[in-house]
Formats: sequence, structure tokens, C-alpha cells
Amino acid sequence: MAEKLVMKDDILFKAFFSRKENYLKSFLNAILGKDIKIKKVIHDARLEQLAKENKYGILDLEVELESGELINIEMQVKDHKNIEPRTTFYASKKIVEQLEPRQNYNELKKVIVIALLDYILIDLPDYLTETVRVVRGHEEYELNNQVKYYYIELEKFRKQNPDMRNVLNQWLAFIDMERRDLLEMAMKENKEIKKAVEDYEVLTGDEEVKRIAEIRLMSKLEENAALASAKAKGTEEGLKQGKEEGLKQGKEEGLKQGKEEGLKQGKEEEARKITVRLAKMNFTEEQIQDATGLSIDEIRKIIKDENWKVKIY
Repeated sequence: MAEKLVMKDDILFKAFFSRKENYLKSFLNAILGKDIKIKKVIHDARLEQLAKENKYGILDLEVELESGELINIEMQVKDHKNIEPRTTFYASKKIVEQLEPRQNYNELKKVIVIALLDYILIDLPDYLTETVRVVRGHEEYELNNQVKYYYIELEKFRKQNPDMRNVLNQWLAFIDMERRDLLEMAMKENKEIKKAVEDYEVLTGDEEVKRIAEIRLMSKLEENAALASAKAKGTEEGLKQGKEEGLKQGKEEGLKQGKEEGLKQGKEEEARKITVRLAKMNFTEEQIQDATGLSIDEIRKIIKDENWKVKIY
């Protein structure tokens, strides 16, 4: 049975918005706060190959505007702890790729990165964060904003009570699809969202998308099986190695302990022999103590055990 795809799935998101540019335009208008014109959507038509490669919920959807601005939309459903360097790398790459030799730097077009995250990234209450570079001490003065980042945290969005009259919130409810109440409000407020939901239902029934879902599911099952096998093998090898190390360590500890015990017993035996010998020669307890380092009580016990009658001076 094919895995049910949701809009946050990288495959469905890419398939949906790359085929429905009017929805993409509305979504981008809501984020950027201006009316944009899409020149082209850059995407890989080989969705099946994409399904095999993108197994970790990471998406790149590129859009070129009539103005020349380049937009990259990222979808991350899992926190791989790399979204900031990842988006920085992408933006830098797109800046460098723009210019051919002998072209003027003034020809560089702005790069916009939109990161849709299904987890919390920033320790602030806002679920939409827009970066702006300003001059310290003169925050009203923007500088060097060739690249702009938008981080949208869906987990924060669905935990709040957003204003569903806002077009961006309507699109976020559609993309997130976690709260049915928000989605229903969005559909009621915006006929375009209602139509988008209908198109989503059609798209998830598409044979190509179903095949992608099956590939995705098989890929995940294979990955889980491989992880389980590796874990079992690692556990077995760990136990074997632990046993060998334990035996080795036990042997070493036993030898060490045996040596220590032997030395201790040897010293005690030697002290006992010296005590007996000196007692036979009628040495005093104090003299025997000086020779052996034993206490008077230990000396008397040895003499008693050996049944020697010693004259004590």
C-alpha cells in the first residue's frame, strides 16, 4: 500500500507548487509582501529519481522572477542541525553562479532563501523570521542585503492561534495540514486555498505520485532494515569484544591481585619464620618487633600458634 503523502513531504510539495504556478505566486506574494511575477520555476522533472535521492525531507525548489531575483524554497521536516550553514551555502553559490567573466558586480540579482521548517529553530515566539542586515547604532539603515532569509517554523505556527484572515497563514495551514480547524478556516476565508485542497486530493491520487510514495516507503523500509541489521551486528560484535576484553581484563586483574596476594602472603610467611627463629634464640618481643615490623600481639600469636615456649625478658 502506498504511503499517504502530505504537503510537507518534499516530493509532493515540489510536484504541487512547480505544476501550479498560480498557487506558488500567491504563496510567495504573501511571504514577500509584494506582487511578484514568476519567470520560471526550476525543477527536476525526474520526480522518481528525486524520490530515491531525497530521503531525508530536504527540498530545493528554485524560482526565477521577472525582476531577476532568485528564490530558493527549502523544506526540512527533520532537524539536521544544519539549516543555517546549508542556506548560507546555497545563497553564496547562487551569488557566485550569476556572473560570467567580465560581467559587472552591479548586475548581481538578489537571492532570497525561504526555509520551511517542521521544528523549532529560533528561541523567539514569532514563527516567521525575516533577516535584515543593518548598521550597528543605526538600525534604520539597511546595508549589504543582497541575500535575504525567511525562516518559517511550522511547529510554532500550529501551536498558536494565528489570524486566519492573513493570506500567509492560510497557506501555512494548507502546507502544514496538522490542524484541520485552521485548514477549514483558511478554506472558508480563501477560495484559492479551497481549490488548492481539491487539487491536492487529485494530485495524491495521481499514478506518478503514488509510485513515488511507494518508492519512498520502500526506501525507508530498506533504510530501517539496514539500520536494524547494523545495530544487531554492532551489538553482537560489542558483546563479543566486551567478553574478550572482560576475560583479558579479568585475567590481568587476577594476575595482579594474585601477585599482590602472593607478595603479601610471602611477606607474612617470611615474618613468621623470622619471628619463630628469633624466639628460639630467646630474643625479646621488642627485638623481634624491631626485626620484623610486626606488632607485639602479632608476635605473641605466632609464637602461640607454633607452640614455642619463649622466655620473655
